Amino acid sequence: MIPFGSDKKWSGVQFSDGSCYVMGTAQFVLGDDYERVGSQVERLAADTRLLLIARVQGFDELGSLQGSPQPLGFVGIRDQIRPTATETIAYFKDQGVRVLVISGDDSHTVSGIAAKVGVEGAERFVDATTLKTESDVERALVCDSVFGRVRPEQKKQFVLALQKAGHTVAMTGDGVNDTLALKAADCSIAMVSGSDAARNVAQLVLVDSDFASMPKVVAEGRRSINNLQRSASLFLVKTLLSIAAALLFIAAPWQYPFQPIQMTLISAFTIGILSFVLALEPNRERIRGRFLGNVIVRSIPGAVCSVCCILVANVVGYYLMGLDYEQVSALCVLLTSWIGCNLVVRLSMPFTAIRSALLVVVVGGIAGTCLLMPNVFCIAPFTPGMWMLYIIVAAIFAVAFHALDLKLETLHAVRIRESE
Repeated sequence: MIPFGSDKKWSGVQFSDGSCYVMGTAQFVLGDDYERVGSQVERLAADTRLLLIARVQGFDELGSLQGSPQPLGFVGIRDQIRPTATETIAYFKDQGVRVLVISGDDSHTVSGIAAKVGVEGAERFVDATTLKTESDVERALVCDSVFGRVRPEQKKQFVLALQKAGHTVAMTGDGVNDTLALKAADCSIAMVSGSDAARNVAQLVLVDSDFASMPKVVAEGRRSINNLQRSASLFLVKTLLSIAAALLFIAAPWQYPFQPIQMTLISAFTIGILSFVLALEPNRERIRGRFLGNVIVRSIPGAVCSVCCILVANVVGYYLMGLDYEQVSALCVLLTSWIGCNLVVRLSMPFTAIRSALLVVVVGGIAGTCLLMPNVFCIAPFTPGMWMLYIIVAAIFAVAFHALDLKLETLHAVRIRESE
């Protein structure tokens, strides 16, 4: 018995009467004599895995063929395409994900199956045995989508070449031949019905062995990351505000305007409740850019405008209006909360029923708490002059917040497009 090998792509057997037979890929079994059956192979391999059975004289000590193989017939194995395969491929196409099919089977067969499930560019197939150098692989990956006769080490080479070109690569496989590529990929997915080696190196194992589960996996991942980015930006606004205000009031001649109970009020309604709801909300928006960069860009406008509001309230309140500490503190609390509400509006776009209700809870909670429990949160009664100052400063910095946010988002989007 000569076991099957991914390098020679055939297996052999010798019977007690001395007769020897091989079964495997026609190109590898026949070698230079492949033209004898080439037309038949191309016709039959359109959607069928094709194995050639041939009689040989024997095998040498190294397990190589002796003599000229005599073809006897073909064994065709047709894959059962899952009903959900076409829908799954279409989903990734709509999401801007490029789907490549990399297989050890005949490239004609792989191309035929890929075309049936809707892989874009399935007619452009390549026999990987013709790719001799790294540059050949890189050029093929740019133009073609289906690759057949791919060796295990070539699968890894394909993954590395895609990563070198700046792509994030997800690799799906279930066999031992896929382990090298799975380990090299940014995201590796294996089937529970696959080999132990594939499952051990994969980051994700589909327990139902159905690739149709991947859209749900992608949706869950996007929900987690997108919502975490929005929640992190809320917490970072408070962090940047606290650091900047602390440094400012160390040098300024005024007392720090916030008391701990007031920061609890601001945090509860502009961070705590909001981040809790947003973390559980479905979000299938495509992830673009880097996590830290996205969070910082969303946080800067809120932090900058909050600090500026506090500074204006202290300067005008103490020097122009003659307000005391409690009154200036109340102004700072409400102005900071106002900027927080604008941040809520920005993060809630586009509005849904849940997000609209959340905005009502945030605004109503802050207003109701300040009106019903002013003594608890040390909110001094507002005079007509304080209301006028509050309205003017709130209007100015609401416009400034959205203008700064729009400018940073535009610059950030341009940077992301250039990096892609």
